[in-house]
Amino acid sequence: MPTNNELPVPPEPLEVKKDILELKSILGKESSSIDWDPLAAWAGNKVPSYLWKECKWKDILEAEGYTWPSFLRLLKYHTRDMVLWMNGDITWAVFIKTLKESIKGPLGKSLSKA
Repeated sequence: MPTNNELPVPPEPLEVKKDILELKSILGKESSSIDWDPLAAWAGNKVPSYLWKECKWKDILEAEGYTWPSFLRLLKYHTRDMVLWMNGDITWAVFIKTLKESIKGPLGKSLSKA
């Protein structure tokens, strides 16, 4: 499995965060009784795409047996963390650290093909 040092901590995608929060605001106007946070966080797979493609995690993770679908399955377990980050309750660094620990741990090992 990749070590924490192999996966870089990418710059915080502030534009992605802004887009997610704008969508959350639009969705929230429909009904205040619905928790739109998870849907907004996952809309368009913006955070996973940023990490996989733009930050080149794909190159490292594919060598360890991950595919795009298995990476999405791993992130599914971190929806709460993605929501915490988008709402400013945890930092980007904490979010990334949590993901990296999950990739390295038993969950990550079970989702990769390696």
